[in-house]
Amino acid sequence: WPIPDSFGRTQERVEMVHKVLAPIKPTGGTIGIATIVAFAGAAACTQFLTLNMPFGGALPHTVTNPEWAKATAELRKSSWEREGAPDRPVGLDPMKSPK
Repeated sequence: WPIPDSFGRTQERVEMVHKVLAPIKPTGGTIGIATIVAFAGAAACTQFLTLNMPFGGALPHTVTNPEWAKATAELRKSSWEREGAPDRPVGLDPMKSPK
């Protein structure tokens, strides 16, 4: 009978895994391919979760309403100047009144 190690795996299983993974060498090409595959998988998951919304929910009206975007752009155009950097306007700062 094979004696399992502390994780419940037998020596035969460990040797089988070593035989399968032994030909794979961590060269630059395999690391690069693994990195590309990992990023592609992450992008696919992100697209699926974003487009299908499998957990429910809806997009906020600030994203779906084009009038909201126009009003926000107008507020940013009409904002007042920053004290320390007059070349960059401050957008939507409710704590300070315009001069």
